Amino acid sequence: MLSMRMSVLSYFALGIATFMVLFTYAVNPDPDFLRMALPMLLILAAVPLTLNWMNRRQADSIDMRNYKFYKIKDFSKLENGAPVRFRGTVEKASLKWLNRPQFHIDDGSGRIGIFMFAAPRDNIKPGDSVEAAGSLRSFGLSKERKVWGVRMEKLKH
Repeated sequence: MLSMRMSVLSYFALGIATFMVLFTYAVNPDPDFLRMALPMLLILAAVPLTLNWMNRRQADSIDMRNYKFYKIKDFSKLENGAPVRFRGTVEKASLKWLNRPQFHIDDGSGRIGIFMFAAPRDNIKPGDSVEAAGSLRSFGLSKERKVWGVRMEKLKH
């Protein structure tokens, strides 16, 4: 079953919009206003849910076997944009509330950050062993190498 969820920011925006609609209706109870505002609230909820569904569907279609397996230490020999696959242990997880989480992964040969295009299906947390696929990118002014992740799976022990 595909998990449908919005980011915290989407829930926040929907909550504010719902409050504003309810407040406006309480001040001026006009049925025409509700006929206009309720479909807009539905759209405000449907857009992030649909985008999340599309991103997850795209991520699920990725066959990680099409990505060559590397050790993290070998990433320095690769060009930006190179497709990579690697395994390691999650040391840190952040930005999960945006549905675009970032993980720091160590495979014993090195450590790298990975920004996920779509939140993984599994609830991945520090200490989990994972396999990930994506492409190498340079980020920020420091040009630090990170992976733009397209798929990540928790490994079963």
